[in-house]
Amino acid sequence: MQDSPSTLQRLIHSLLERDPPRAKSLCVTLLGDAIGPHGGRIWLSDLIELVTPLGINERLLRTSVFRLVAQGWLQSERHGRRSLYRLSELGEDLTRQASSRIYEGSPQQWAGDWTLVILPRFGNGSMSKRSEVRRELIWAGFGAIAPGIFALPRNQADVAQKVLGKLKLSNNALVLGAHDMNESKGLAISSLISQCWDLDGVARQYQEFSDTFGPMLAAVGDSMRPSQAFAVRALTIHEWRRIVLHDPQLPTQMLPEDWPGHAARMLCGELYWAIFDMAERHLDYLLDKDPAHYQPAKPSVYERFRGQRATNYNLMKCSR
Repeated sequence: MQDSPSTLQRLIHSLLERDPPRAKSLCVTLLGDAIGPHGGRIWLSDLIELVTPLGINERLLRTSVFRLVAQGWLQSERHGRRSLYRLSELGEDLTRQASSRIYEGSPQQWAGDWTLVILPRFGNGSMSKRSEVRRELIWAGFGAIAPGIFALPRNQADVAQKVLGKLKLSNNALVLGAHDMNESKGLAISSLISQCWDLDGVARQYQEFSDTFGPMLAAVGDSMRPSQAFAVRALTIHEWRRIVLHDPQLPTQMLPEDWPGHAARMLCGELYWAIFDMAERHLDYLLDKDPAHYQPAKPSVYERFRGQRATNYNLMKCSR
């Protein structure tokens, strides 16, 4: 008689049925989180083997990888009939920007500094250009405080300049450092939070993350297989990345005391480290056949989520 699926496997299956990952986005997640620390290059056949249990078939993956190359995210190398893929220079730059938001979060201290981007009219075609800049700045965490004026509550002038440089608009916008000096004598920038950012929507996403992945942490146990651990890691970081890249990650002083993002980040870090070693065993098993391209994990990977192994999880196991 065949054993019934474990609680963890049922949770994985339920999540894949309810909210299957998009192939393109999942590829970027895996290349940044799992493949990057091991040298950053992977054969297409190995990538297919990694994502098939996550509901991505070979045809869909091949199409998604082709599009990521066309969009400048990936680069490919032909070796006979085989293809080796890695993030392009653009892909690596965007992944580095995203990584601090994924693994580090908001700074612990904030001195009240802001970065402002002011966009004048660009002439012909200005509306489409302004829309493009707006989309890129909002993705980077900026909020629109007035038409053509964007703000972010920390010193991120370099991020703003990269966005403008990418769109060839470096000479068409002002990037300024600012400090809110009203001190209750006038309108404070922080009073515009609800107007600039959809914090209610982000809060709901964080609560849904906790509701989904909290039971997975509770279901992690000694019977977990390496393939299950990798599936949990991939799905956790994939969903976490989707949320935090829409979160402006405002300073703690500007957030409600019961902000669900704090608990969600703690949960994500605990779950990540609870399954990390087992997930690495799955990667080693599938990819270590090619040591020329698959390397030992970089030490920097152990600094993710502030380097905190799942101590609460280990304590919980000891108390069972």
